[in-house]
Amino acid sequence: MKVLNELYSVMKTYHMYNADSISAQSKLKEAEKQEEKQIGKSVKQEDRQTPRSPDSTANVRIEEKHVRRSSVKKIEKMKEKRQAKYTENKLKAIKARNEYLLALEATNASVFKYYIHDLSDLIDCCDLGYHASLNRALRTFLSAELNLEQSKHEGLDAIENAVENLDATSDKQRLMEMYNNVFCPPMKFEFQPHMGDMASQLCAQQPVQSELVQRCQQLQSRLSTLKIENEEVKKTMEATLQTIQDIVTVEDFDVSDCFQYSNSMESVKSTVSETFMSKPSIAKRRANQQETEQFYFTVRECYGF
Repeated sequence: MKVLNELYSVMKTYHMYNADSISAQSKLKEAEKQEEKQIGKSVKQEDRQTPRSPDSTANVRIEEKHVRRSSVKKIEKMKEKRQAKYTENKLKAIKARNEYLLALEATNASVFKYYIHDLSDLIDCCDLGYHASLNRALRTFLSAELNLEQSKHEGLDAIENAVENLDATSDKQRLMEMYNNVFCPPMKFEFQPHMGDMASQLCAQQPVQSELVQRCQQLQSRLSTLKIENEEVKKTMEATLQTIQDIVTVEDFDVSDCFQYSNSMESVKSTVSETFMSKPSIAKRRANQQETEQFYFTVRECYGF
């Protein structure tokens, strides 16, 4: 939502400057028409002058030339001011349009990254360890049932087959395909021309070329720094993730040693309590797992992975 608000603000700024440029252009054309009209009017007045005495005619012409010259100078001065104003507004409009196009491209890239990469990573974060834990739990159940009652082989084989087919990647893909309207990226934001301004590409002409080159160099430098930082963070995350996966995929689902065939259920309960549930390593392993998972999610949250 913040990205869209920033894009909307940049677009409004571009529209405002472009409107000012068009307005200044209209005023400049109006001043040029007034200049042409004044020049034409002066020519007509010279053609329509009636014969007079030499002294009177000279005085009238001098006075009329002075008036016309003063009027022409005023129009020329007004034209120069409007030309300068139009040039200034046109430059602002070009810069604002460049900012809008850059923001538009950045927004589209952010939206694309979110739907193509980030959503998948978020699902992986929520799903982390689920399939491995489910695999271990079901194998524990299978081991217990197979040792308690051999007659349940048929049903247990079906469950074991389901466990063998557990696949986090295919399950995630199936989920995203089932709700493709949620996980599919939307259409790209298109450039919205304003009042006849159809230029949809970055303007690299002077005087904005040097500014764009400098900005490109700054962005490249920043990207190089971020790439190095991200590589270091990525290595840390991969090592942490491997540690978590090693913890959640430990093969401790076989509980056959906990069952000693006896007519007394108390013997079974005692054996389970002594050999399985009372292992001191379980509490320590769970504490280490929680600490590692907390560190992993904290790193992902801080660096936006």
